[in-house]
Amino acid sequence: MGVIISTDSACDLFPDLYQQYRIEIVPLYITVGGRTRRDVFEIGPDDLFVDYEKTHRLPKTSAPPPADFFELFKKQTENGNDVVHIAMNSKFSSSYQNALIAAREFDNVYVVDTFTLSSAQGLLVLRAADMRDAGMSAKEIFDRIETDKTKMRTNVLLDTLEFAYRGGRATMLQMFGANLLKLRPCLLLDTHGVLSVRRKFRGNFAQVCREYIRFVLEQPNMDDERAFVSTTGMDRSLFDSVVRMVKESGKFRQVLTSRAGCSMTVHTGPNTLVLFYKEK
Repeated sequence: MGVIISTDSACDLFPDLYQQYRIEIVPLYITVGGRTRRDVFEIGPDDLFVDYEKTHRLPKTSAPPPADFFELFKKQTENGNDVVHIAMNSKFSSSYQNALIAAREFDNVYVVDTFTLSSAQGLLVLRAADMRDAGMSAKEIFDRIETDKTKMRTNVLLDTLEFAYRGGRATMLQMFGANLLKLRPCLLLDTHGVLSVRRKFRGNFAQVCREYIRFVLEQPNMDDERAFVSTTGMDRSLFDSVVRMVKESGKFRQVLTSRAGCSMTVHTGPNTLVLFYKEK
């Protein structure tokens, strides 16, 4: 008997971290131009906005149905394994609820609502994998992740509010005001899964990215284990420079990078930058 760590594709542990850490992925579904495909395995973030440029209709994301989770849970439990499933923010998707519905059919499947997404969710998944490799039981891992999720810190730097507006997460007035004043908002995703504007940066994008990294690195009580620098797509040399800033700060023993997947990219648009970390 072993412990299986699973998650949905909002975790952004791609292209290969999920394989390296032996994570089972249940993909979300992405609909673009009337065609629905499985996230990661049939569509990637670079495929999202070709249709949008013509129609200004955002792609749609939908949660895996309970049957998708049930199939994974049944296979693993029949093989003698316990399962800890780590789900994206229940306020953004029904992925958690659908996984919970499927898990009710089993006595040894544990489902965590992380109240986060993207590489913050990914950090929790990797912590769970570390615990599994250290020999902890599924229940012990579940209890620890339930605590750790309250320590995740997510400050999202947006280049524009256009995609948040079209996705229903910002008003026209907010978008107009930000564009008029050339402001780039930094959104806080709190530990209850709620987004709010934490700070507004002004200036060209490269300048703002570096100011944002300095701002996050100044936050207190950072856990030094691991951090993620993630983007929905931006100039590579600029991204490399901010990653260097994080590494050279000496704040973290391991600095990972990721290209955010479809779920994050649809709702924030390109040129989004996030330094994800956990507090002690």
